[in-house]
Amino acid sequence: MSVEYFKSLLMKSAQIQKEIEKEQSRRWPDRMRLLKLKKVRLSIKDRIERITRHRAPVQQGA
Repeated sequence: MSVEYFKSLLMKSAQIQKEIEKEQSRRWPDRMRLLKLKKVRLSIKDRIERITRHRAPVQQGA
């Protein structure tokens, strides 16, 4: 897994979060759009978590 891929996931997550906040601030938020955005953000968050769990810290020789 490349660092660039990881960074792109973080950036996508941040962009989606901004979209969620923008939609929530509208007078009449579109609940279906919010639901879809939140599902996508959760999917990205899960991918990020899998990457970080999979790449356990490397211990250097003692």
